Amino acid sequence: MLDPRQLVRIEAVHRGFLYQHLYLANCLLRAGAADVTKIVVEGDEDVELHRAAGCIYVQVKTRQASLRVADVADALERFAAIRTEHAAGGRTGAARFVIASNAAPASKLAGMLASADWPKDVEVHWPGGLAVTEPAVPHPPNDVNAAAAACNTLAAKLPFAMLRPDTLTWKLAGAAMLAASGTPPRRDHAFHRDELPTLFEQLVIQMQDFPAPPTIYRAQISEPPLSSGERVRVLSGLSGAGKTAWVAEAATHIATPAVYLDVGEMPGPALASAVAREVVAKLFGRSHGGLGEILLPGAAGMETLGALNVKLGKDELSIDVVIDNAHRLTPADLKPIVEQAQNIRFLLLCQPGAVAQEIAALLGVDHETLGGWDEDTIAAAVAAAECAADYADCERLSRLTGGLPYYVLNATTVAKREYDGQIAAVCTDVEEQTNLVATAQEVILKQAFDTMPDQMKEAVAALSLADVPLSRDEASAYLQKACKLTRQSAISLLRQLPDSGAVELFSNTGIKVHDAMRLLGRAYLAGRGADHERDGRQRLSATIIESIEKDWSIAKVALLVKLFGQLGQAKILVEFATDELFHEMGVWREIEPFLVAIAEDADEDAATRLWALDGLVFNDLREGSVESGLERIDAMRALLDDNDLGSDEWLAWAMKRMLAVSGNGDEKAVLDMLAEVEKRLPESDQHHRIFRYNRAVAMFKLGAYDATLQETVELGQEYYDLLDLSPDEVFARNVQAILPLLPKDRDNTDDLKHLADTLDLHAQALQKSGRSSPLARIHAMKFYELARAPQSVIRVGQDLVDDYCVHNDFVGARDVIEKTLLPTIQALNLVSWVVPVRSQYAVVLAYSGQFDAADNEMRRLAPYEAGLSLAGKGELQDQRRLIASIRRSGPPQQRKVIVPPSLQHVLDARVGQVAQPQRRTKIGRNELCPCQSGRKYKHCHGR
Repeated sequence: MLDPRQLVRIEAVHRGFLYQHLYLANCLLRAGAADVTKIVVEGDEDVELHRAAGCIYVQVKTRQASLRVADVADALERFAAIRTEHAAGGRTGAARFVIASNAAPASKLAGMLASADWPKDVEVHWPGGLAVTEPAVPHPPNDVNAAAAACNTLAAKLPFAMLRPDTLTWKLAGAAMLAASGTPPRRDHAFHRDELPTLFEQLVIQMQDFPAPPTIYRAQISEPPLSSGERVRVLSGLSGAGKTAWVAEAATHIATPAVYLDVGEMPGPALASAVAREVVAKLFGRSHGGLGEILLPGAAGMETLGALNVKLGKDELSIDVVIDNAHRLTPADLKPIVEQAQNIRFLLLCQPGAVAQEIAALLGVDHETLGGWDEDTIAAAVAAAECAADYADCERLSRLTGGLPYYVLNATTVAKREYDGQIAAVCTDVEEQTNLVATAQEVILKQAFDTMPDQMKEAVAALSLADVPLSRDEASAYLQKACKLTRQSAISLLRQLPDSGAVELFSNTGIKVHDAMRLLGRAYLAGRGADHERDGRQRLSATIIESIEKDWSIAKVALLVKLFGQLGQAKILVEFATDELFHEMGVWREIEPFLVAIAEDADEDAATRLWALDGLVFNDLREGSVESGLERIDAMRALLDDNDLGSDEWLAWAMKRMLAVSGNGDEKAVLDMLAEVEKRLPESDQHHRIFRYNRAVAMFKLGAYDATLQETVELGQEYYDLLDLSPDEVFARNVQAILPLLPKDRDNTDDLKHLADTLDLHAQALQKSGRSSPLARIHAMKFYELARAPQSVIRVGQDLVDDYCVHNDFVGARDVIEKTLLPTIQALNLVSWVVPVRSQYAVVLAYSGQFDAADNEMRRLAPYEAGLSLAGKGELQDQRRLIASIRRSGPPQQRKVIVPPSLQHVLDARVGQVAQPQRRTKIGRNELCPCQSGRKYKHCHGR
């Protein structure tokens, strides 16, 4: 937020207008019993209540503090002018005046009210003041919520049992806003007594025509408005996408007239008459004239619609018509109706398919869609159903259901009834197709899937194995092999698939089966037999390997690893698991069962089993599960003892054992292992560097921070030399600017990752020693990003945020989260980091003084709490307590960051710069510093 004070001002303006509209709604509800003949909004005063005997002029004031003399001075002057006009006969009857405020008078104004000089015909009303005796005027409520509640109370007394009081309240507030703007049909800003029954009935009829909205409505991602001003719109979505619920809820918040028509069973030729008669009923009603101009005796539907269109244009009226299930109509029946009724706005709700595509093409419009529920909304629905899920479970449920509301709600129902409320369990069974109770998603979408031609079913089933978009060329090549198609047939199918609604297009370059439909496709594939399913996975893995070679992405690598696991390719999977970067991909939860199975498979060769255990132990130690890690390390030792394995296998066991026992604080065991490993270490620099790093980690865990720092300084410099870099060259350069400086014609990934690990360990040791080195963490993040290690980027980034907060640089902390951590998590779908990073962000917001934003963020995270581990729950609760503490005591002052001019010159020079690779030469101590500060190197960066 660039200007928080501007937001405060904007909120105050909108709050004031809403309070005024609700005050008028209250007056409308009182008018009949109070003999008010006309109510004017935004005339000479905010509200004017006209009677035969005179008029009450009301000025409405909302204030955060007390009502002051200056707040009412202008109103009193206008009152005097109006009083004079009444006295002179310019206005009929007597004038009375009211200042209605949600704030009590300040002391000076209170004194004036009590004095004899205060005008007798001017009253000031406030919540704690004297009771209001005038029946036409409400007692001012404290705030907007209280104003709405007061209207609800009055609306509940109206003799319309089918009308929800809150619905009528907000409809009247919307009508008040429309009148205040002078928009037809209220150009005179007035409501007349004889129209009030019709106004109330109109609102009732309008609401009852629309389906009843859900008791609790949860908004979808980027919901469009019900009325956008466009004349024709087509909104399509699968059955269960929540189209009807959305339109029902949106209808409660629209101030202009709208009607709803479900044409599911309606013959096309009858549509014109139905539209005309519904619109007439809504706009004109039984008590209004002019119907003879529209409902002509013997007129056909199209003629009636044409007459209605003329009447709407003549009276400058407009209306929104929502047609549900429009895909069941013949497109040729729809087009002439839309063309005939130019003064009606149409919203057509469809299910995707060829008919919906033809409708959009004939009418010359694009499809709109509903975005489904995001993970936060799914979590709220899960919590409301008394089920448990963490963010990863909600993301998994989102992938299974496509985020479609009805399918999500049905899954929570099944989870509660059959799975003890565990969303993860129902997801697992549905994914593996072992659920005994069919979900609504399977039942409903199966009907659509079964109507597809066999060749299209085959294509959807084959593509459903991929959870990442494939390019059109990749999809075509894959379908040719998997479905035994010619190139022409595959391309033809790919053109038809979007019309079926079964697939999603990504910027016209990628294609993927809709998440909700993938379940049906995979079930169809499984029904063809294990061999057919395995063949599809093998052909897809070959396609993904080719795709990765052209355009690498973590999502593709993650899919490939899952395919290897499903194909039982143990050696390849184990090779991945022993690569450190594999653990950065965020797919461990899905791959771990395959590795466990390999490790326990007595028929598998010993080396493969040992390396599977090595991957499992790496993750155990990474997550702090030392006891589990030690058990698996013992299993590795048993394999070494019972089989003739090589030195690499022994070293893998020894390194893991050394790290595990250091985590338990067993210094003697660590030193013994270090000595034993060092004796058997191969004579290679690479092995020695890895050993030295692991030794430094062990020393760190034992609390020997000075020894750790000594090792990380030397080791870090060696890795810088290997990469032909220096810390100065990395300083103030982004990743894209560093990339050209790296050695060419070789894979630098391991060295980049190991340098980042070393810098991270160095920063941790400095912190434990009571010192700080944010620069080490900043550089570590850069090298992790270059090494494609996103989870380490997030982990170190969180530590960097903590560093900034310790030094009261909350602007810097927000910058790291907003520009690096959150975008990385979102782009790579690192679901396990969402709650930790967002809860940390909430704390930073609190430190920045944005307490409401911090509370809102924690409120959105609350539904995930039941599904978190004990450690995760504890962290979330600690963050919540910290925010409350900061709110009570107030945040520290933001640190002023002063950048020396010479350093600022370097920063300015390197912003956005892509460095050119240069051969490094040693800089003489008396030469000018390359940072361009103008100082000698020995007095600048050479110190």
